[in-house]
Amino acid sequence: MPDVDLIPRKQPQQTRSRETMQRVLEEAELLLVEQGVDGFNTNVLAERAGVGVRAIYRYFPNKWAILVELIDRSNARERDWVGNLRLLKAGDDWRCAIDRMIDGFYRGASDSPSYSVLRAACQVSPQLREVDDRNVALFESDVAEALAALGLAVDPHRLGIIAQIVIEISGRLIDLALKADHPASAELLIGELKRMLHDLLAPHLPG
Repeated sequence: MPDVDLIPRKQPQQTRSRETMQRVLEEAELLLVEQGVDGFNTNVLAERAGVGVRAIYRYFPNKWAILVELIDRSNARERDWVGNLRLLKAGDDWRCAIDRMIDGFYRGASDSPSYSVLRAACQVSPQLREVDDRNVALFESDVAEALAALGLAVDPHRLGIIAQIVIEISGRLIDLALKADHPASAELLIGELKRMLHDLLAPHLPG
């Protein structure tokens, strides 16, 4: 896909405009789940949201900019699913904290029809993948800070690598659990993920 403008034109300022934007994005998410990236169309979106196409283009230059906004919104939800990492501190039961994060993320992803679709959408183009990579890098930084707060004392480079492993392993196994054809398989995958993270972090954390 050639380079396209992925930056929203502007943010709505008036209450009515913000409500319209919210409705457009909610309908955009539903449309993406139903039709996928190839079937995602601004004309259909405008009709479903009850607005003119020009109203959409007032804020977004193209459908890809809308997808970027959906990816960023999804990333914000993912942060909510794992909880406030800044509340973790030395002396906390880090195994329980890790388990809560995994359970929260898996529960949120399971309840979000758009999560897996947006994950797949990020593989469609280098531009969307770059947006996703940016969000993942921020997530990794937050996880690294949380691990340091829990007492993981290694040099910054190694800390970053450990956080990257945590995110990569978690993302892959949660994706597999979401695709599992039986609840018992999903439960086993999540259980193994927790065990792997415990084994990874145990040499570096107290208790």
